[in-house]
Amino acid sequence: MSCTIGALVVMALVGCGIARPGTETAGTTAEEFYRAVAADDGPGACALLAPTTVEALEEDSGEPCDEAVLDGEVGDTLTARADDAAGPTARVAGRQAQVVLTTDVVFLTVSGDHWLVRAAGCDARPDRPYDCVLEGS
Repeated sequence: MSCTIGALVVMALVGCGIARPGTETAGTTAEEFYRAVAADDGPGACALLAPTTVEALEEDSGEPCDEAVLDGEVGDTLTARADDAAGPTARVAGRQAQVVLTTDVVFLTVSGDHWLVRAAGCDARPDRPYDCVLEGS
């Protein structure tokens, strides 16, 4: 009987050790990303991006993330949407989240115990996937 109790304790501890971020923190992450963009804080914005998004941005632009996120079409689009990016409404499905802000739709993914931005600068298209200026796989 002690083996069964021990196994249950181990399972409970393992299950509790993996904290999943919630819906509210998804919205907070999207707002923090846009606060960094509005403050011209490239390193801060990049710290909130998923690794695949950083990789795609750097590959597409030929610049390091902290510059590329504020330059060119990506930077222009994100900066224009950053000023009033507030009022997050988040929906979470498993390890993914969609956050609707007043100026943008942002997609996030779970990384460890926090959210990272997978796509931003997104526009809805009827009967098709969103078109995003910043996007990882």
